[in-house]
Amino acid sequence: MGFPRSLVYLDAFGTGVPPDPRPFLFVALAAVLLAGPYLVSFDVISLRTAYAGAALLLVGSIAAWVTWHATGHGAFLSGGPAPASGGGGHSHGSQNTVFLILSHFDTEPVEGAIKLVETAAIVLFVTLLRMDPAVVTGGRQATAEQTEASES
Repeated sequence: MGFPRSLVYLDAFGTGVPPDPRPFLFVALAAVLLAGPYLVSFDVISLRTAYAGAALLLVGSIAAWVTWHATGHGAFLSGGPAPASGGGGHSHGSQNTVFLILSHFDTEPVEGAIKLVETAAIVLFVTLLRMDPAVVTGGRQATAEQTEASES
């Protein structure tokens, strides 16, 4: 969803705020999340850093989604009416943020499903951070030391 829309919105540069900055953020988030396994496999970052970073990125994604909807679909970006997000945007007035977000699970089921998957991924990454033997015991170095000790 983000990549095709970001190509369309590239035309908006130079004319002010893009109608919807989320596609650019989606592409950046996906690139960073997809780079994680590559960086871990080549020992650029540790598993601990990858798990913590992925969880924080997904928490940030959910927080940005809530902020986007709670602030009138990005109206704060342009200082006026909400940028076009699916047909001109709209305002929710002073609706309670919790009820506002719950209503988006009903009116935007794909977004709701994505946020549920992101929440599950956060739980998974935090669980791996706390319980993955490669993280808890110190990773590959500990495994190599254990191998040497068992050979002796």
